[in-house]
Amino acid sequence: MPKAVLGEKTADADTESLASNDDTPGFDDTGIPLVDSESEDDTEDEDEDEPALRYKRLGGSVPGLFEKDTASTLRACERFLVLGTHWGNVIVIDIEGNLIKQWRAHSATVNSVSVDLDNEYVASAGDDGRVVVHGLYNDDITIVDYSRPVKAVAIDPMFSRKRRFVCGGTGGQVIMYEKKWYAKGDTILFTSAGPILSIQWMDSLVAWACDEGVQVYDVGRAMRITQIARPEGSPRADLFTCRLQWRDSLTLDIGWADFVQVVVLKERAPDALGPLLYAEISVLFRTDFVVCGLAVYRSQFLVLTYGDHETVDQGRVDSNGGGQERNRNAQAPELRVINRNIEEMSSDALPLDGYSLLQPNDYALAYCPPATPGEDPDTWFILSPKQLVAVRPRGLADHVQWLTERENYQQALSDIEDAYAGRGPWAMYRDQVKEPEYQAIGQHYAQLLMDAGDSAEAAKVCLRVLPRTGETESVAAWESWIFAFAEANALQLVAPHIPTAGLSSTVYEMVLAFLLTSDIAQFKELVFAWPPTLFNAFSVALAVEDQLEKTTGDREALQETLAFLYDRLNQPAKSLKYHLELFTVGVLDRIRRENLFDAVRDKAELVMRYDDHELGGEARSLGDRCEAKGVVLLTDNTDAIPCSSVVKQLVSSPEHLHVYLHTLLGKDAHLGAPFADLQVELYAEYDPAKLLSFLRISTYYTFDRALEICEERGLVPEMVFILGRMGDNHRALMLIIERLRDVPRAIEFAKEQNDPELWSDLMVYSRDKPEFIVGLLELGGTLTNPTKLIRSVPQGLIVPDIRRALTNVLYDYHLQVELCTDCKHVLDADCELLSEGLRRVQHQGLAVDGDQMCLVCQDSLAGSVALSFWCGHVFHDRCVLHPDVLKKTMLKSMSESALGRRNTRLMHGSIEQRRMLTQSKLDRTMLIRQYHPVCPVCAEYDQKKMAQMHTGWSSSERKDHGEEPTAELLPPMQALLL
Repeated sequence: MPKAVLGEKTADADTESLASNDDTPGFDDTGIPLVDSESEDDTEDEDEDEPALRYKRLGGSVPGLFEKDTASTLRACERFLVLGTHWGNVIVIDIEGNLIKQWRAHSATVNSVSVDLDNEYVASAGDDGRVVVHGLYNDDITIVDYSRPVKAVAIDPMFSRKRRFVCGGTGGQVIMYEKKWYAKGDTILFTSAGPILSIQWMDSLVAWACDEGVQVYDVGRAMRITQIARPEGSPRADLFTCRLQWRDSLTLDIGWADFVQVVVLKERAPDALGPLLYAEISVLFRTDFVVCGLAVYRSQFLVLTYGDHETVDQGRVDSNGGGQERNRNAQAPELRVINRNIEEMSSDALPLDGYSLLQPNDYALAYCPPATPGEDPDTWFILSPKQLVAVRPRGLADHVQWLTERENYQQALSDIEDAYAGRGPWAMYRDQVKEPEYQAIGQHYAQLLMDAGDSAEAAKVCLRVLPRTGETESVAAWESWIFAFAEANALQLVAPHIPTAGLSSTVYEMVLAFLLTSDIAQFKELVFAWPPTLFNAFSVALAVEDQLEKTTGDREALQETLAFLYDRLNQPAKSLKYHLELFTVGVLDRIRRENLFDAVRDKAELVMRYDDHELGGEARSLGDRCEAKGVVLLTDNTDAIPCSSVVKQLVSSPEHLHVYLHTLLGKDAHLGAPFADLQVELYAEYDPAKLLSFLRISTYYTFDRALEICEERGLVPEMVFILGRMGDNHRALMLIIERLRDVPRAIEFAKEQNDPELWSDLMVYSRDKPEFIVGLLELGGTLTNPTKLIRSVPQGLIVPDIRRALTNVLYDYHLQVELCTDCKHVLDADCELLSEGLRRVQHQGLAVDGDQMCLVCQDSLAGSVALSFWCGHVFHDRCVLHPDVLKKTMLKSMSESALGRRNTRLMHGSIEQRRMLTQSKLDRTMLIRQYHPVCPVCAEYDQKKMAQMHTGWSSSERKDHGEEPTAELLPPMQALLL
């Protein structure tokens, strides 16, 4: 288990210790850390935590290089590493350990190397007092000799343009070397009482470590920004090398002896005095080990450590007493991960070659940024004199392998899925585990669950990992697992998620058959969801119908399924049956829209039940029920849905039959004629108030049967009506009198029948019944003789309200007399008015056009004496009158010439002349009428008409054939030519 590291984040807090881990992993041939035998025995029974990092020795050229030389310093870049050796060599290798370039830059140990931002120049500093800047891609070499050992060097990140570096050593001076086109020289930036041990350059800021602490210098402004003093109680500055690491341009991580600090540079207020930036210590904690290297790993500290608190204490003693003695039984270095809460998350002991003889300053930790940020993992390199180890975060493949070895398949699958989705810490390693490997892990885990009897969890795993492509392997995997779940009687767990393509129809039908008997709801869901090509819909429908007959529970789901299947099979006659039983919304509209009337020919009862459902459970009036969609559909389409078929189906449901026949009566009374007797019985049972109306409008029922039905139910008014239609008026009247005792109704019945015998019977029956006597007097009107009725009343009979009744009779009689008198006056006035109008019309003249032709001789009437009849026919007088009559009727005072004058001349003559001519015409007309002349045209027509009458024409037929009134009774008149 990781051990907690106690510490603090403030500069003035007490120092607390870090505990180290006793586990000491070695390395196998692949670079995986191994745990020694002693630690295996101690940790075998404990819970094992997954390592956070994985280690690998660099191969390639590294082992050969270290056979003859030992490493002293290390610098890592994105694409290569730079090593300095104790023999003064500078070596450039790639991240796999293959040699790129090598040169001998110094005659003594190389203490520090630095690389510019463009990775084009490498600077090195050695104990020979020289600083050498060597071009990697050219022959450019800069050598500066300071005559004293140089312990640290930092090249300008923009060296290719500015040609400068900063170095320091045992002389205690921090020197900036700068080469310009006109000169070159050194600038002393700082002078310390002790040696300069470490220098790091970031952008325009340079940080170095000396006896006074860590100094930060702004090269751009040529001023020192701040000094971070060494914590109180620290060992001698040169005893343990200070580890400086710029996290970014304003954050500096410091590891020195047993202290770790994080310094953040912040900008001052605009109006504040002093440098633009100032330093603030954000994290400070003390450990019980020596810091040999410091880096950042996922917002956590990655610390290479050496020894324990005894090493630190010994260092303090050496600081007071003199030099440091080399420990010949040193512990292996450890790589620890410490979080922001200063808690140790993991610790790995590194048994590097010769570690027992090495000191803290012999180790180095370098961070290699990824070539593609966000995609490639971070890499750190640990350097010892004889070994170079690459440290990387454990990838997804490592993580999954570690989990599967411990049979934690569930977590392995979850982490793989998160990585595929771009979530979690393993997202950048998602390419390490391929889809087939993920599926294999999941299926193996599912098989273990199935063997353990946990089918539910196995189903969840299968649904996560099984492929959903149409490839052969995918189909085979799905079919195999489907049969496996079928054998385990757990097919319902995977059925909803089975691929809807690629599998054989046998598999789908097997699934449906299983669910039909185990989970009807899921069965229905799959039938609705699956494409129709996956299974034989007809076979499934037959199986569902068989199951429906056996099922007493959830029948609705099966009915919905059958309706859906038969719709899919294009069998509306079967599907509509289930739609109507389920009261599917809009099914009746669909029948009309798709003209499916033949499909519901035998489903009248279901249609009527559908109406009941639509109307709700409340009692509805007959009118509402007759307007429902179902019954309207049945009655509007009697051609496709015969009435006889509907009646047969509804016989077992008389109330529905009554609604149907009543609606049919409103549509067409003739359609319900064969069922009139049945309808009488239905009205008598369910709606007696409408029976009398039906009896009045229908003529198809049997009187005897209708009378029998009414007698059974005591429907007296209906019996009266039927008896009246049967002609048994006396019996009907007796029912009204004896059973209804309704005087107005009896009188009304007698009026309707208009039978004098009924009135006599009514008067005989009423003579000893006061209420009937009063009723006849008040309501009998002119149809009864009040005098006869009063005389028939027995002596001594007390008749209440007789006075009022007699008063009303007398008043009515007086009113009738007055009405008759007034009517006579009105008729006389009308006759007088009409007679005057007739006389005025008969005395009017007829205008005759001079261009008209005589209907006998067909000559023009112009210049001749014309004779016109009231029928409108005009003739020459000579063509109509007999010559003797013509001679007798000719006036001597009226000559031919006078009669034949032109109208214009007449109209322009004197008034006396016109008056004499008109008088002559009138006189002649009176003479002609004495001989009763006849219009020849009308006379001929009358002869033809008489002949046709003998052939059998009726008067209406004669009228229809356009008979005109005869003209023989209409006197002729002499026409005035215009």
